[in-house]
Amino acid sequence: MDPMVYPVIVLILVLIAAVIAVIVDSRNTKLRHRIEALAGQDEPAAEDQSLSIRISQQRELRFLSMIARMLRVPLDVPGAQKIAPHWVFIIGLIVLVGATMLAERYAGVSWAVAAVIGFVAAVLSQRILFGMQMSNYQAALQAQLPDAVEMVVSAIRAGLPVSDAFRAVSVESPSPTKDEFVRVVNEMALGAVADKALLNVFMRTRVTEYAIFAVTINVQSRSGGRLVESVHRLAETIRQRLAMMTRAKALAGEARVSAIILGSLPFVAGAALSAIRPGYLDPLFNDPRGTRMLGFATVALILGILLMRRMIRKATAE
Repeated sequence: MDPMVYPVIVLILVLIAAVIAVIVDSRNTKLRHRIEALAGQDEPAAEDQSLSIRISQQRELRFLSMIARMLRVPLDVPGAQKIAPHWVFIIGLIVLVGATMLAERYAGVSWAVAAVIGFVAAVLSQRILFGMQMSNYQAALQAQLPDAVEMVVSAIRAGLPVSDAFRAVSVESPSPTKDEFVRVVNEMALGAVADKALLNVFMRTRVTEYAIFAVTINVQSRSGGRLVESVHRLAETIRQRLAMMTRAKALAGEARVSAIILGSLPFVAGAALSAIRPGYLDPLFNDPRGTRMLGFATVALILGILLMRRMIRKATAE
């Protein structure tokens, strides 16, 4: 393949990214203008114009939500985005170009197949980065929730209502629990009940303990009884759940070590063979048949690592 094609590919990818940025900015601009129009005008807009605006906005939202689901972008949890999304997309473009060039040069495949391989690699890399950030955010919420619940218990024992107890958590707790309870307090200020606001935290973060917290508040508000004892028992239950999860992860440590050894063994064996007999593995890189074998082996290794990872996560799941 002509080396001059690669700069053209990079330019095309940059243009695609620019078009996506323009679309997103256009959507934000339309939404802002719409809000300004609704805030500054008492007369309703024309029905056909508002209908077209709603249809276009729904289409854009569906397209963006589909892309977000594919890449696992935590749109509703900005605190989880330790790496800015545009940097993740830039990393994805770099992976796309690099994987495409490597596949086209060493795997002996056509340009179209190499582009598909690069696209899949870019999507997987972005999913992994966004997923790792969300997993860290969920782990931090789970670890901090027992202390937050105990703070709620202390505030209720002092005679404060639930709303003031949540407000105390939103001020005194560390992030990310502080950020989530700030949103809970804001939703309650707009009229949402406590259990609904907590359930929204579960819907955003998928942390099961918040759903249990919401159900406890809901049942207690409907049936009555002493809320302090119920919430205190909930805190103890959450601590026990976290202890069991920690124990399960510790028991799975041997399986993780085995997976790491099996995953790194081909690279260690290849380095040892190259050191003992230099040039022994050259056919894997110079011969088209060897490059195909290397490509198939790499794909099989990646699939095996993902399978072992899934088995370990399933074994340690709740």
